[in-house]
Amino acid sequence: MQSHFRLAAVTAALVAAGAAHAGVTFDANIENDTTFKSKQGATKSDTSNGGRIELNAKAELVKSGDNFVNAKASLIIPTSSTDKVGVDDAWIQFGNSMADLKVGRQEAADLFPMGKDVVVEAAASGYGYRTNSLRGRKGDGQLHAVAGLNAAPGLRLELGLVTEKSAMPTVAHGVRPTVVYNSGALTLRAGLESYKLDGVSYSGSGVSVGYAVAAGVNINANVAKNSDLDASSFGLNATIGAAGVGMVQDKKDENKVTTYYAAYTFPLMGVKGASITPAFSSSKATGVDNLNAFKVRLNYAF
Repeated sequence: MQSHFRLAAVTAALVAAGAAHAGVTFDANIENDTTFKSKQGATKSDTSNGGRIELNAKAELVKSGDNFVNAKASLIIPTSSTDKVGVDDAWIQFGNSMADLKVGRQEAADLFPMGKDVVVEAAASGYGYRTNSLRGRKGDGQLHAVAGLNAAPGLRLELGLVTEKSAMPTVAHGVRPTVVYNSGALTLRAGLESYKLDGVSYSGSGVSVGYAVAAGVNINANVAKNSDLDASSFGLNATIGAAGVGMVQDKKDENKVTTYYAAYTFPLMGVKGASITPAFSSSKATGVDNLNAFKVRLNYAF
């Protein structure tokens, strides 16, 4: 109950802030997922239901000459009465057309985009590496800052820093340089991660290539490797309008898990902002039974 009172207070504060700053916009959506997982070994098949409400406040690039300040705050309210209200995004970004700094709870450049990954249930966990150990969003008390440089038309360089917090030794911390290049229909992403986890040093790298074949049709290929973990991942996916298909293969030592997934979004009852998305994934791993999953997602943005 206290969480709901705090939520009401935050919502009121956001509304008041919106009245004071014309550059602030608000949006919200509710999501409900019904998920079925097939029997796997001794684990019986299972059907579950869950969801969340997302509230967003965004400062849309409020400018003073060439300088700007941008910000976003997102609250996630689970539909389950036993789960806690959480914070998703909470960051401030400031700078100019040449360089900027983004500080707070955020996600940095995605070096392993999965496309329409509504459900991707792997038959085994702990495999692979997707260049996302330092991407975010980070835990309480850790500083996550990303400095960006727009070096040339279509070329952006970023350097991410995640600091250590002694009370959380099992959370990764280190540096993450990335580069993103856009030229017409082509998007290239590449980056490195150098980090420590529980006192052990690791390093990995990843490359992603995306291409817009036509309006609403995009394909993407990803590859990432971490020699210190003896782990790697490869992914290939495509979005075609409201449909999406993909494959991801994660390896660890001599073991691997391969997962195929697909989803399609339909309008719901012809109502603006409302949709229904059936999605399916099928996964096979070394030494374990296959795992199939089916999800139906209802979403209403308002």
